[in-house]
Amino acid sequence: MAVAVVTDSTSDIEPARAAELGVDVVPLFVIFGEKSYRDYVDLSRSEFYEKLATEPVLPTTSQPPAQLFEDVFRPHVQAGDAIVCIVISSKLSGTIHSARSAAQQFAGAEIAVVDSQSVAGGLGMLALHASALAKAGADVETILAAIERDKQRQHLYACIPDLSHVVRTGRIGKAKAAIGTLMKIVPVISLREGEVVAEAQVRTMNRALQTMIDLSLKHVTDVSRARFLVMHTNAPDLARSILERLRAQLGGVAPEMLDILEAGPVIAAHGGPGAVGIFSAQE
Repeated sequence: MAVAVVTDSTSDIEPARAAELGVDVVPLFVIFGEKSYRDYVDLSRSEFYEKLATEPVLPTTSQPPAQLFEDVFRPHVQAGDAIVCIVISSKLSGTIHSARSAAQQFAGAEIAVVDSQSVAGGLGMLALHASALAKAGADVETILAAIERDKQRQHLYACIPDLSHVVRTGRIGKAKAAIGTLMKIVPVISLREGEVVAEAQVRTMNRALQTMIDLSLKHVTDVSRARFLVMHTNAPDLARSILERLRAQLGGVAPEMLDILEAGPVIAAHGGPGAVGIFSAQE
């Protein structure tokens, strides 16, 4: 029995790459006013930022309906394949409920819906690892065990220079944001068991970036087996500078992965432009 891998669009796997690897991606929605756009389908990164600069109302986001997951699951079930579906953290979105509801429509099918406790590049790394294992012939139990190990070894630290977006989406209280803005404090946030938490607060963006790098390296004991993914929201120059600072602190040892990925519209709607983060993991 083959195993199909499904994820959602907050994994930020490029559509062309997903198609090449055979990973199905279910889109979340970005909403500007009265109009909804499917993430990566109806709205590209560049189109999102154009709208962000011109639309009078800031965007919101929405989870996909169960029907979209059903439409993706159905051909795999009809082919007799098992399915591993890995989605954005349940602490950040209700997407997992849509996926589970869809799975219940296929009695007797082997469909495992996994809470990644992550998002963006972290979710993407889990989905891509699952896909590689599936292509190598691994069964569902083996893939699920590998994902659980990955989740325990994966970390995210990020800097958000503009707190207005995280206030609007409920990730930080208005009082904290007002104090932070007044005192020019830049928060360094992390994901802990899938939930956004404040990890540190510093007075300048440069110090926040260095704190983010230091925290990312804290979990690495063997650089040669480590993977680093620098994420950003419309801040490519900043991402490249962080990658070079990170590389300089690796002591000349090449990690297994050191790359840059721009987040998509759904993530940018919450973090705002100019946000940056580092996903790190070690085998």
